[in-house]
Amino acid sequence: MFQTHWHVWLQSFFDAAWMMPLMTFVTALGYEWAYVLLIVVCSFGVRLRAGLGMLLAVLLMSMVTHAIKQGAALPRPSDVDIHVLDKGRADQGLVADGAAPTFWSLPSDEAIASLRAQPDPDYGFISGHVGVATAAMAALVLGMGIRSRRWRIALLVGWPLLMALSRMYLGRHFLADVMGGWLVGMMLAWFAWYCLPAPHATPHDRQRLSILGALGVAVTTAALTTDLVPADSAGRLLGLVLVFGVLHWRGWPLDPRTAWQRIGRVLAVTALYLAIGPLLDAIAVGLALPDVALVDVVFNALGSAAVFMGGIALAGRWPLADRTAPVNASAG
Repeated sequence: MFQTHWHVWLQSFFDAAWMMPLMTFVTALGYEWAYVLLIVVCSFGVRLRAGLGMLLAVLLMSMVTHAIKQGAALPRPSDVDIHVLDKGRADQGLVADGAAPTFWSLPSDEAIASLRAQPDPDYGFISGHVGVATAAMAALVLGMGIRSRRWRIALLVGWPLLMALSRMYLGRHFLADVMGGWLVGMMLAWFAWYCLPAPHATPHDRQRLSILGALGVAVTTAALTTDLVPADSAGRLLGLVLVFGVLHWRGWPLDPRTAWQRIGRVLAVTALYLAIGPLLDAIAVGLALPDVALVDVVFNALGSAAVFMGGIALAGRWPLADRTAPVNASAG
């Protein structure tokens, strides 16, 4: 699964001028900006619980991906074979021919050592693009209760498969990387759904909140003491746990029912998101805070909580509120 003949074949067979821009565009949809937009639209334009579930799945996947990358420390296809193009560029390999000789073996020891010796190594296994795409789509299927078989196949298999094809075509991931990302993404989406509090109080909510709280403490501790968890992701998870706590205490708002409510809420939260980040950055600069993990955790937690709790507060105000049912009810 760490062989490179797949990539050489893909890049030589699909060598039309439009293929590289298409695969680059698909890959671009796997970066943070696309998921932020999708989560905001889903949370405040459709169903809050589904959007929060997607955010939880994406955060968990991003942290697990980072930890696995650091632990496995394996190269990318373009690192181990000079015949594999790296986003269309040739001669990016660290070694000339260090791909795995068989389906079940790893890249050569020389290739692995060459990458690990780099001052700022860019590890490949597993694919974060494929993992996050899978986790997000699986969380969406669960959160929205999608029953259509065609839509399930398209979201759970089709989109991750297209993302995997783009990452392999661009020389960024082995077959093992994308398969590992898909499997981990599916598992974490289910775990996120299992831990997701319900909009109506249930006997299991305290257990779910306890699991999320313990998870927040664990990843924060790991972010402050190791390199396995990014501090910004740990902070965002803490912020999300705080949001769940407030919703459990105050109740969930109604999901929007009209087109104007959907558009208004999404625009309002987008404005909050664009304003809160620079504001917190300005505060950090004004206070001359050090660039350390603790500051990243705290400020990302505050930012995430502020965006969602601000959006939830706005959702209860006219004209964005739905006055046809009690405020604390939700269809989510």
